[in-house]
This record gives sequence, C-alpha cells and structure tokens, in this order.
Amino acid sequence: MATNPQARVLELLKRFNNGEKVGIEALQSDIMWEGKSEKTIRRDLDVIKEYFPDSFELIRGGKGEKGTYKAITKDVFNNFMDKDTIALMVQTFNIAQRNNILEGLNIGDDDKRIIDAKIKKSKECYEFITKPYETKKGDVKLLKELERAIDWKRYTTITQREGDASKDYEVKPYKIVFMNENFYLACENLSEKYPFSIFRLTNIFKVKLHAKTFHINPDIESFIKNMQTPFPLYTPEFRKHLIEVVVEVDSSKARFFRAKKFLPSQREKVNDDGSLTVSFKVTQEMEIEELVKKWIPYMRVVLPLSLKQKIEDDLKQYLNI
Repeated sequence: MATNPQARVLELLKRFNNGEKVGIEALQSDIMWEGKSEKTIRRDLDVIKEYFPDSFELIRGGKGEKGTYKAITKDVFNNFMDKDTIALMVQTFNIAQRNNILEGLNIGDDDKRIIDAKIKKSKECYEFITKPYETKKGDVKLLKELERAIDWKRYTTITQREGDASKDYEVKPYKIVFMNENFYLACENLSEKYPFSIFRLTNIFKVKLHAKTFHINPDIESFIKNMQTPFPLYTPEFRKHLIEVVVEVDSSKARFFRAKKFLPSQREKVNDDGSLTVSFKVTQEMEIEELVKKWIPYMRVVLPLSLKQKIEDDLKQYLNI
C-alpha cells in the first residue's frame, strides 16, 4: 500500500493523541509504512517534532522494542489524578508550601507543568482557615536535615525554643508525624526520664546531625504508628500498659460518634435509649481529657474513676465551687 508523507504524519498524530505508543519496529510491520525504511519512519516523526517539539518523547519500551515514543498529553494528568488525590495534593501544597512536590515523579517536564497548573487551579477552590504549618525561610532546609537524620539513622541534636530561652536535646529521630494540624518529630529521647518524646516542628530552629548511628527500637517504632494524640506516654511493651476509657454519649449527640472516630481506638455500642457507650484505649488519661471537656455536658466518664474525678475537680475549679 503506497501512502504519502502527509497521510502518515496525520496517522502518527492521531495515535499520539490517543495516547498510543509508537515504535519504529512496530511501524515497519504496519500497512501504512509497509516497505518503508527506519530512516523514512524517523523522517515522519521529525516532521511532527519540527512543529511540535515537546509533543512526544522517547520512552523505555518492552523487550525487543527499539525507538518507542509516547505523546505528552493531558491524559497523563487525568489518569494520574482523581478528586481525592487532587484534594490531598492541594492540602500538601498548603501545608508544606514546597513547590518541588512534583520533582520526584518520573514524568516529563511537560506533564509536570500540566499537573502543577491543575493543582494550582484546584487550590483556588479551597480556603484553609487554619494554617497547619506556617513555613518561613529555612524551614525546607530544616525538614531536609531531619529527613536525612531519619533516613541515615543518625544521632541528632535538636534545638527548640522554650519560652524566651532555648534548649538542646540529643535524640534518635524516627518519624516526622502530621497530627492535629501540626508536624511533630517523634524521637527516642536519650533522657532516662523521657525515653520517648515528640517535638513540635515549629519550635525547632536548629538541627545538628552526628556521625554516630543508631538502631531502631521496634517497640518504639510500633508505638509511633499507633499514636493517637500529641500527648502519648511511652512505656516499654506499651500495649500491656494501655488504659481503657469508657464514656457515655447522650443520644442527641450520638450521631457524631457513629459518623466519625475521634481516636483510632474508638469503639461504640448503642444503648436502648439511643445513647452510646464509647470506649478508647489510650496511653494516659491526658490523651482523652480534651475530648471529654469538649463534649460536656453531653458526655460523661464511666471509667476509670480517676479520670472522672479529675474532670469533676477541673469543673469545680472553673466554676469556683
């Protein structure tokens, strides 16, 4: 079948636009390029490149594929992003404000520009009333240093602000944790009094990595994965020391607790009168105090009695009783 160059170029454009891969060897077996040399096929591709220099790129084909190309189209973005991913990335942009988020993606610059423009456009639809993490000059560098310390398992000295002063802590950094709209550094603390600590990143202004490396404590690593609040109390073999807190939620507010888990360990049981009996597993009573106080008078503590008494005492002090 004899074909003219214009027809072949238009066919290539159609295939690129459809997101198809175009391979030199495969085209030599195609009816439109029957009998055509590799040089002729490359000339057809060059015509497109001349007028649309960023329209397609050489990709790594399968076994035996030589000279395989694929178009750079907006379909790359549409296939990569769904509404949940867009929302997450918009939040990530807002939280970290690090514009190099796309650098780690193994895609071309044209696709990165498409995705970047789409995210920025989506961001215009969102308004964040609270700013989870306010960045300032030097924050990206500090985060990178902490990432290095965690990745390389290096002993680290962090310096954080404490009132008008500052204090150094030598730690084994495990994870950067995002919780309750803030970033925290979760560490094994070298202090015997506090074997585990979390530090709010906004309070840290200096990081120094040491040459000495450390080994991960699996119990602490698991503890971090199971943290529920910024007020965890670590005890070795922590699962054996968890405290069960049981509360009752008034029927008028029960729907909120059926619809949402306020802590990952939350479990609910519906009572005959429509109220809920809700239980939590926490590392110390302080982890649940704030939640209980937020829901007074619609929540009351059943167990432990020490927490019930603590809440009552705080209320009496507030009311000057």
